[in-house]
Amino acid sequence: MQLRYRMLVFKLGRLPRQERISPVDEIALAGQLAEQLDKPGMVERLVADLFDHENAHVRRIALNAVRRAHGYRQADITLALLRKLGDPDPWLRHDAAWILHESGLDSPHIRAALRQLAGPVMLPYDLERSRANPGDALLHAQVRARQALDVLLARQTAGTVIAKLPYADGTVGHTRVRRREQLKLAFERHKERGAKLRFRRVENGEENKEAAAVPRPKPKTVP
Repeated sequence: MQLRYRMLVFKLGRLPRQERISPVDEIALAGQLAEQLDKPGMVERLVADLFDHENAHVRRIALNAVRRAHGYRQADITLALLRKLGDPDPWLRHDAAWILHESGLDSPHIRAALRQLAGPVMLPYDLERSRANPGDALLHAQVRARQALDVLLARQTAGTVIAKLPYADGTVGHTRVRRREQLKLAFERHKERGAKLRFRRVENGEENKEAAAVPRPKPKTVP
C-alpha cells in the first residue's frame, strides 16, 4: 500500500503548473488516493505532499481524496482546510467549504473564513442561480460556504455542542487540557481524604471586641 501511495504521489508531483487533467481523471485519481489513507498518519502525509502543489488539479485531487476518505476524522487538518478556503482556484475553495460542511468542524477562525468567502450571497436565490450556472466556480464556492456557515450558526442557536477533534500533542490547548485533568484528579484525591474546612463561630459580642482591639490610625493634625 505504501508503494502504491508513493507511485501516485510521484506521478502527480511531477506534473507542471499548466498541465491539465480531465474531470474524469481527477475523480479516478482522488479515489485511488483515498484508498491509501486508511492507515494512521497518511492524511497528514498527503497534506504535506500535495496540498500546496503548484498545479491546481493536483491540489484538488488531494483535497477530494481527503473528503472521500473522511480524513478530518483521522487527523486535525483544520489549518490546511483554512488555507484552502483562500486558494487562488475557486474550485479548491468550493471543495474546502464542502469538507467543512460535511465534517461540522467549528471554530471562530472557520466561521470568519466561511463568512469572508460567502460574501453577499443569499439562499435560496443564489443556490438556484448556481444551478443555472454550473461553470461559475466562484458562485458555487460562495454558495457552499454560506451553506456550511448557516449549519454552524443554526447549531449555535439551538445550543448544540459540536464535538471537536482532540488537540495535537505539544500544543497550548493540549497542555491546558492536561493541566485541567491534573487539577481535577488532585481535587478528587483531596475530597476522598475527607478534608473539611472548619469555621469558628463568632458571637456578636466577641466580634465587637475584636473590632475594637484593632488599632486605628490617628488622624493627622493640620498645622
